[in-house]
Amino acid sequence: MDEEARLRLEYDRGSELLRDLTETRFRLLALVPTLSGAVVALVSGTRSDVELLAIGLLGLCASLGVLVYELRNGEIQAVVRRRVKEAERVLFPHGPLVDVPRGRLLGLVPVSRTAGLALVYAAALGGWGYLVAWGGLRAAGAAGGARPGGLAIGALFGLVVAVEIVRLERSD
Repeated sequence: MDEEARLRLEYDRGSELLRDLTETRFRLLALVPTLSGAVVALVSGTRSDVELLAIGLLGLCASLGVLVYELRNGEIQAVVRRRVKEAERVLFPHGPLVDVPRGRLLGLVPVSRTAGLALVYAAALGGWGYLVAWGGLRAAGAAGGARPGGLAIGALFGLVVAVEIVRLERSD
């Protein structure tokens, strides 16, 4: 096999892997916020402290697991993307097939994979954090302030998640 044929094979396989990883990402990004939002919305104030904690911890752990999986796939995708770009430089002398300029949503949020991940997972994990904090505060005896306190803690947790995702993605 000559060098160009080997490079084309590598490019084709890399492109296929990128497509598969992107498809997995879209499925996860559709599933996680939908399930998280539905459960958080359906949990009523009549749930016991233990139920809020149990539901919240279960959702929080599952969503964190999916996020870890997603971040690992992102690392793999970054390595494959670099290899595909190297192959494109040789195979396509007129430039890459896709070179998209980056914009900003409302002039603030960069239109990027990282911003999308940060927003989706921050909302989902912040919702689960809200349930855990609400249940924990109620169990600790803060009945009147448990719900607003849980909301504040959940929102802060979501913000921390967003910042951490951006930090991890930038280090890649």
